Amino acid sequence: MNYFLSFIFPFSDELNSQHFYNYLSGLTGLSAYVQKCEKLSSFHNGRGIKNTCAKLLKYLDFDTISTNKDNKYDACMLLNFWVYRRLFDYLQTVDERYLHQAYANLQLIWNDFSNDKLKNTGNETCRPIHNLSLYKDWKERKELYEYYVDYDDFSKKLLIWPDKCKEFYEYVERKKTLYNHFNTGCPSKDEYRCPKFYSEYEKYHPDKVLHQLTCHKEMNKKGASSPASVGDLSENTLQDMSSSRTFSPDSSQLKGDRTHPATKTGNILLGVVVTSLTSGALYRVNIKSLIIIYRILFFKIFLYYIAIKKK
Repeated sequence: MNYFLSFIFPFSDELNSQHFYNYLSGLTGLSAYVQKCEKLSSFHNGRGIKNTCAKLLKYLDFDTISTNKDNKYDACMLLNFWVYRRLFDYLQTVDERYLHQAYANLQLIWNDFSNDKLKNTGNETCRPIHNLSLYKDWKERKELYEYYVDYDDFSKKLLIWPDKCKEFYEYVERKKTLYNHFNTGCPSKDEYRCPKFYSEYEKYHPDKVLHQLTCHKEMNKKGASSPASVGDLSENTLQDMSSSRTFSPDSSQLKGDRTHPATKTGNILLGVVVTSLTSGALYRVNIKSLIIIYRILFFKIFLYYIAIKKK
């Protein structure tokens, strides 16, 4: 489960992408697949990387989702992003080349497994995106695709859950910085500058959809995005504030970066306050944003305490 996303969007588990990621993360009974991933054990955090590989193979073994042509979205792309993000989380404290090497090795295991399945069953399955590691903005591409996958279904759920509109409004509004990132390179046929099918993603641009939400007038009055709002930060920035370089997934051990987690988050909080003072608009600070940041701070202190206790 993406614990941090639930801080910034309380209903994150209702999103299609998070539901899919939670399913992958919760896969068990991996003993039949771990051995096939043994060559990954030499990497930093090799045990966790092997575990990710084994979950991938188990999913592929029973996959009926990613190749279903009737799907509204490409689950195979979500699977690729999930795998790459997990590798990044495990290897972010070491040189970037190890991330590329680990992904290349995992691709070989992935393709061999898929080829065997195709040979034995005749069923094609999801394949790795071979050049994913070449995209410097892979985090933004991941976030954009997740937003595309999630928007339509959740916006329809608001008809029966109107109380969730304000949180969803703020979630959508945060995506403005994401679209601004891609505006410089899109539209373009060059996939290294602009994601494939970007024109499809544009229909959910916040400027095009916020006014359709039932709480738009109310949120507009309140000025949902204040100068010091967390909405000014992308979800990737917020996620990295949470995971930083101190912890890897499935681990509470302190690694690499020696800066105290509370100090880092405290500095971020201080930056928000200073920015507000400078703009002369401290009174307009979004209280929800500060609550979110304080939650991050206390969460980091909690993780730090656990790590110390386990030493």
